[in-house]
Amino acid sequence: MAILSKIRERTVFLIVIIALALFAFVLTDLFRNGGFTADKASSSVGVIGDEEISREQFASQVEGIVQQSQGRVSTLQAAKQAWENNLRSILLKQEFEKLGLEVGADQITDVMAQQLAGDPRFSNEAGFFDEAKLKQFIAELKVTSPEQYQQWVNFEKSMEVNAKSQLYFNMVKAGVTATILEGKQIYHQENDNLTFEFVKVPFTKAEDVEITKSDIQSYINEHKGRFQQEAKRDIEYVSFDEQASDEDNALVLAEVEKLVTEGDQDFRATEDVEEFLAINSEVPFNDVYTFEYDIKGENADAILDLDLNEVYGPYFENQSYKVTKLLERTQKPDSVQTSHILVTYDGTRVDGSVTRSKEEAKSLADSITSVVKRNSDKFSELATEFSSDRQSAQNGGDLGWINYGALVPEFNDYVFEDATVNSYGVVETDFGYHVVYIEDRTAPKNALKLATIVKRVEPSEKTLNELYRSASKFELAAKDGDFLEQAEEFDKTVKPVNGINKLDETIPGAGRQRSVVKWAFENGSKVGEIKSFDTGSGYIVARVTNIKKKGLKSPEEASAVVTPILKKRKQAEKIISQIEDNELATVASAFGVTQQKATSVNMSNPIIPGGGREPKIVGAAFAMEEGELSKPLEGNSGVYVLRLVEKNKAQPLASYRSIAKEESEKRTRSLLNPRTSPIIEALKNSKEIEDNRHLIY
Repeated sequence: MAILSKIRERTVFLIVIIALALFAFVLTDLFRNGGFTADKASSSVGVIGDEEISREQFASQVEGIVQQSQGRVSTLQAAKQAWENNLRSILLKQEFEKLGLEVGADQITDVMAQQLAGDPRFSNEAGFFDEAKLKQFIAELKVTSPEQYQQWVNFEKSMEVNAKSQLYFNMVKAGVTATILEGKQIYHQENDNLTFEFVKVPFTKAEDVEITKSDIQSYINEHKGRFQQEAKRDIEYVSFDEQASDEDNALVLAEVEKLVTEGDQDFRATEDVEEFLAINSEVPFNDVYTFEYDIKGENADAILDLDLNEVYGPYFENQSYKVTKLLERTQKPDSVQTSHILVTYDGTRVDGSVTRSKEEAKSLADSITSVVKRNSDKFSELATEFSSDRQSAQNGGDLGWINYGALVPEFNDYVFEDATVNSYGVVETDFGYHVVYIEDRTAPKNALKLATIVKRVEPSEKTLNELYRSASKFELAAKDGDFLEQAEEFDKTVKPVNGINKLDETIPGAGRQRSVVKWAFENGSKVGEIKSFDTGSGYIVARVTNIKKKGLKSPEEASAVVTPILKKRKQAEKIISQIEDNELATVASAFGVTQQKATSVNMSNPIIPGGGREPKIVGAAFAMEEGELSKPLEGNSGVYVLRLVEKNKAQPLASYRSIAKEESEKRTRSLLNPRTSPIIEALKNSKEIEDNRHLIY
């Protein structure tokens, strides 16, 4: 009773302790999963300005893109496309709202007419867009199919955005039109030219200079826009690839050897090779001839020397054990020149719009054959009119030279074996009836019919289990010790991968490994973190070696770019400080260089002989008077001293309007290019954009 009494006295204290423990547990989980923003990230793919893109809406767009591509793009590629679509439309919409941009119903209808032009549902008898038909269609859709009507409402909203986009871009275009004065400036930049003498002192003529970390940091601070970077990760990994063991190899070899020994399963004795291969081979029998020149590799001579019904093998080729049996030797042409007219019917594999029956198709094919037999000149005309193979029909039915085995079996057998040269006939395939003309064949060549048992050597379950244990053992050892040392212990090569972006899909050398990239960017991942991953064909064990945060590059990260710039700058300062007399001959003699001459140099193409592109130097030369000597000037490839010899100004034009117009068109093309338009880039830079795709995909 005394114990119970004490527990009652301390109840409040115990409740507080339990509550604090639970609170600490919740906080720990919260921080581990990205804090309070995690819930937001899980429900939102991103935020553009003040507008969220919902996860559900985005997922639907991604699925639509994947389906539309028929699987040609991955989910992540589709997510990238959907993100760019959303980014562009939302940025423009926000800009429209900011400007108070509005369009009327007539403008929306005009845009819709452009989009729907040619659609028979909205066209009159003359084939032009009919607004009355559009309104009737919408009214019927609203009553008969509410779901499709909602899709139409979304389409109308997109057309409103398109109409506003046209208006917006027209306004921007008006603001970037080149003036007559700009046309004049462009003309003179292209046609005014200079002749000047110069001495170039290469930067290498200066003494070595030292670039410090603080120098690089100062340069970064002065050029922050140039050295912004997205978050990146560096990793290194080792691979544990699925490979068959010696034991696996021996088991498959023994299995194949049994098939060529005396007994019920002897490959040499069997008469039904098709059934034998169906039971005992991973590759079925292919009842075609192989030309001798196509049999290659280290086993080719042995196969070519076989007698009828003799076998060769087992031999190892392409990760498989094989046994090959010679069934026939013959001579056949290896290609044929032929033409055809394909007559399809309802149910064939092409041209689903055809409604004729199979009997009608056969009758038409026979009729065409009768006509071309009487008059071969009609073949091309009839192919253009009747053939459902529209590609060959454009060439009068001509298929050109076809290699043996390239056509479906029925067609192949007919043109290579059954028919004679310069003959017509009808062949039926799954595509329909073919009216076929054989124009020519190559001379017969030696060919073989072979039957081959194929048994691939693959890792057994025992081998796969051992591989998993080995990868797990390495992972544990690497976590407890040094990654590189453990890799050496396990006889594994460490592969470094630098500069991984958060939306990358592939790891060089490992293929598509999105899970590795996601892990490297998780909030819990830090430098030194190690984890193993199932690649589908083995395992990789990866380690994070560097975390580069979004923002300004560090001096170490920017060093490769900044150091050469600062080095040239300091070398130029040293060279300039050593030049006391600007006379060209004196400078050339002092630095052991030659005096040179540049002719016909203009501002639009500021190339200096031996110096390359030097816009700063050429610009300075245009500001000089004839005979004037320049002070030392720092260029891209060295320090220059110039003397202007001659300035030739182009004859003025009566009008610069055409040049201004051409420049306006050039600017407009650049402005409206969806991939490179500076407008969208400028809008991006003006907004706070949060991209959470890497947390979801």
